Amino acid sequence: MQPDPFGNLKDWGPVLEQVYQLADDGKLSECQPGLTRILTYRDNWRLREETLKKIGDIERPNEAMIRQVLRILTDENLYYEVRILAGEAMMALLKKNHRHFDSAIKSALSKTLENQLSIPQPPIFEEALKKLHSVTREIVGMS
Repeated sequence: MQPDPFGNLKDWGPVLEQVYQLADDGKLSECQPGLTRILTYRDNWRLREETLKKIGDIERPNEAMIRQVLRILTDENLYYEVRILAGEAMMALLKKNHRHFDSAIKSALSKTLENQLSIPQPPIFEEALKKLHSVTREIVGMS
């Protein structure tokens, strides 16, 4: 399997079908560079949202993917729904893979959450941040 089999993201219909198929086949872990590229791609909200919904099942997420999910979570230029989806994806990745997160990633996650929680947020986003912070403290053992 190619690490980025998705091709032209502007032709999003087939890309979305491919993401679904890879998820159904349990092969998303093999395509992390491509999934990270989808998460970075700003020209299609649906691709980004659906990818965030699926990546929680990935075994051993790489650092680039984790950092991109964190970027989405903290990007004030994005709408709150996608930022909440990023938080949910991070929770799923943590629950399944926390032993594979290196200390730099754990520290970045903890600092990111502390920074986001120190800023007034809309209630629905603040609730999502608090939930992720709680899961992070419980699983990773960081403040």
